[in-house]
Amino acid sequence: MSNRFLRSVGGRRIFRRRIPTDLIDRFGGQREIVRSLGALPHAEAIAKARRLTVATDRLFQMIARKPELDREQIAELAEEFFAELVEDFDRARRRDFSDIDHLEQAQHSADRRADGAMELLRFNDTSAAAEAAQALLEAHGIAVDRASPAFADLSRAVLRAYAEAARIQAARVGGDYTVRPSDPLLARALTAERQPQRQKKGLPTLSEAWGRFSAEKIKASSWRPSMAHDAEQALALFTESAGDRRLDRYERTDVSSFVAMLQALPAHRSKKPAFKGKSLAELVAMTKADPSLETLAPKTVKKYANLVSSFFGWGVAQGYIRENIASAVYRAPKRTVRRNEERDAWSGEQLKTLFSSPLYQGAKSTTRRSESGAVVVRDADWWLPVLGLFHPCRLEELAQLRVEDVKEQDGILYFDIHADDSDGDDKVPGRRLKSLAAVRKVPVHHVALELGFQEYVAERRRKGDVMLWPELEPGGIAQRYGFAYSKRFGRYRKAVGLDGVDFHSLRHNSITALVQSQVHPDIISALSGHEVPGERGRYSKGADLPDLKTAIDRIMYPGINVAVIAKP
Repeated sequence: MSNRFLRSVGGRRIFRRRIPTDLIDRFGGQREIVRSLGALPHAEAIAKARRLTVATDRLFQMIARKPELDREQIAELAEEFFAELVEDFDRARRRDFSDIDHLEQAQHSADRRADGAMELLRFNDTSAAAEAAQALLEAHGIAVDRASPAFADLSRAVLRAYAEAARIQAARVGGDYTVRPSDPLLARALTAERQPQRQKKGLPTLSEAWGRFSAEKIKASSWRPSMAHDAEQALALFTESAGDRRLDRYERTDVSSFVAMLQALPAHRSKKPAFKGKSLAELVAMTKADPSLETLAPKTVKKYANLVSSFFGWGVAQGYIRENIASAVYRAPKRTVRRNEERDAWSGEQLKTLFSSPLYQGAKSTTRRSESGAVVVRDADWWLPVLGLFHPCRLEELAQLRVEDVKEQDGILYFDIHADDSDGDDKVPGRRLKSLAAVRKVPVHHVALELGFQEYVAERRRKGDVMLWPELEPGGIAQRYGFAYSKRFGRYRKAVGLDGVDFHSLRHNSITALVQSQVHPDIISALSGHEVPGERGRYSKGADLPDLKTAIDRIMYPGINVAVIAKP
């Protein structure tokens, strides 16, 4: 794990981040934010750098969105401050002032505070209210220069609110609850018109609530590691887009702006040097200036939008907010092709090209397998395409197989595809599946058996291997065994001239072959790990292993057989 803004200089950790070009003037010409993290251990430095990244994202966003306060915002903040002061007094009033001395002391104190505030206003001394004004701004995710006229106006409004609240407190101590605010700035503060707009005290900010939301999902095993990582990304993106405010301060327009930003964000922004260190606004400007730049795929936009919607839905369930402002904001574009045309299957010629390539017919070495030679190694790289072509399995289902998952029943060798109840341990991550329907038995195709697959499994058992493919190691955020292999296979097929298809396309081939062999749809679903639709799926208990074996052996491809795949 790393952070792109973390540097190591002379054994010390430095957080260094460039200020967006459109905000440099707002920072007095400063071009970078630099913080020394000392000699922190690497893990602690990463964690602190991540917090600084979120904080600077928030700072840039706040400055870009709210360069100055307008009069309406100042009035709103002052009303909130005033109402909370009065509420605090009323809570204290319910438990104190049980005798005349306490009453007189409280009234005298309120009168003194009111007079003091009025005196400060008379001399235009707003310094006493500066900290309260700053706290209000921070609670609402608003950045304003403390030396600006807008900050002085807010401080003055806070001081007016303080004086008015003290005057009303003094009246209420004396038993008079009819006194209303006389300052025009606060005329609505205690009215029914104002009440629905007031915030609930103690509401969490976005980052605080998201932390609870995420922790619940992880504890309930609702999220895999990859989803938890996606959620972190969604939080960082939404925070930079809309700020880190209290939950009731967000509006539906914040979400729609967020979605519009996602749709204009360049793809692979963390991998390309040209995008590094850029703010979201700068990245969006780049794609608008250069239409040839690839933007996030609709699937990715939908993923982040759904996470944000799920979060605000959770916020409603927790009682933090009244409505899910993110519900149905994002509408996925309509399909322009049929579902079965979204990904190509391998053509007969492409399959022949694959099996006549050096991987199967002889490579130069184990590290130069796309170059012709005499080396053939029947490892994961050799077996996985074969198994993928003749078994309707997903890559990770095959890549994560243990030796013990290859079983035999009534003379039929089969894959026992299932998930683990836990995430595994430090040595071996737990088995994971896409859905409950993916739990199944898949008999081994006769072509794989003729190629020596059963002997391969026996050799793994003899050596005491746990994993069926001991050379594969879990990788990526999700710790998938197929992670590195998928990339390696992609490089290999391109090296031998195979474009437009990938490993998952083999699954399309095998399912299509089952359909063309007129295998019953329920058996196809059972073999491929799909739910059987309708009431039939509810009542059917599935096919027997011999029926599954008969069906899978009907997968055939013209011109593709053992003699073509295996080097003589």
